Amino acid sequence: MLGRRAFFGSAMGVGAMVLSACSSQSGEVSVAEASVQPKRVVALSTGHLDNCLALGSVPVGLAVARSEATGGTGIPNFLSEEFGDRFDLDGIEIVGERGSPDMEKVAALEPDLILSNDRSPKKLNDEFAQIATTVNTHGGSENFKDDLSIVGKALKKQDEADRLLADYQKRAEDWGASRSGAAGSASGGGRESVSLARARGDEYLYFGSRALAGIVAEDAGLTRPKLQQFDDKPSRGLSLERINALDADWLFYAFPDGGGQLTDAQLWKKLPVVAKGHAFEVDVDPWFLNASVVAANRVLTDMKKFLA
Repeated sequence: MLGRRAFFGSAMGVGAMVLSACSSQSGEVSVAEASVQPKRVVALSTGHLDNCLALGSVPVGLAVARSEATGGTGIPNFLSEEFGDRFDLDGIEIVGERGSPDMEKVAALEPDLILSNDRSPKKLNDEFAQIATTVNTHGGSENFKDDLSIVGKALKKQDEADRLLADYQKRAEDWGASRSGAAGSASGGGRESVSLARARGDEYLYFGSRALAGIVAEDAGLTRPKLQQFDDKPSRGLSLERINALDADWLFYAFPDGGGQLTDAQLWKKLPVVAKGHAFEVDVDPWFLNASVVAANRVLTDMKKFLA
C-alpha cells in the first residue's frame, strides 16, 4: 500500500497540476484542470456516489455513513438495484466513515478528484486538498439539484448532468399535470397534500419543506400540510400528542426500527389519512437519507405507484 507521506511527496511533483488545486468555494474547479477528465474519484458521501453513478462514473473509493435508521453501512440497496447490473459496485473500496475517513486509504487509491462537502470540517477538507483536487458540494436535500450540477462540472459531464435534471423535472411535471384534476381533501381543497415521517433510533420525526421527498412532491404539483411547511430545519420530533401533524391526503413513512410502537397506537389508526388507507411504508434510504437525482426519481416512482 502506498503510504500517505510517500503519496503526498509524489503529488507535489509531476502530478501537481491535477492534484494540488483545491477550490475555496463550492463547485469551483481551477483552470489548470479544466481539460482533464477525472478517472479516479473518491466520493465522501452516498449522495456523491448516486450522482457519479448516474453520470456513468464509478468511484474508486467511498466514505459511508452509519445509518441510525437501518444500522447499515455501505452502498444502499436502491443503488445496487439501480446500477448493480451495469457497474462493479463491489470494486469500490470503502475508505471509512464519512466523518472520519482513513486518509491512508484515500491516498493509496491515488485519486485525481475527491468529492467532499461544505458541511465537512475545514480541517478534513484541507487534508483532502493535499491529496487531490477537492470539490465541495453543498449537501442537504434542499441542494440536490445544485449538487448534481457541481458533480457534473467536476466530472466534465455538465451536459449529461443538465439532461438528467431536465429529464427528472419533466417526468415530475408531466405526472403532476396528469393528476391536475385530483383535489386534496385533507388540505381543504386545491392541491393534494403529502405528509412525511420516519423513525430514527427511538424517536420519530416529521419533515418540513427541505426534505427531498417534499421537494419531489412540490415538483409534481403536490403540496405539504400546513404543519409541515417549516423550513428552519429538515425535521422536527414527533410525539403521539402531535400526531395530527401527519394528517394529509397521503402519508409516506419509514419506520425500519421500532415503528410498531407508533403504528400500533390507536391515535395512529384513527388518523384520517391512515383510516382511509392512504398511508404507505417506503424505503428509508432514497426517501429520507439520500439526496440525489437518483433518489428523487425513486421517490417519484413510488409516488406514482401509490397514488395511482
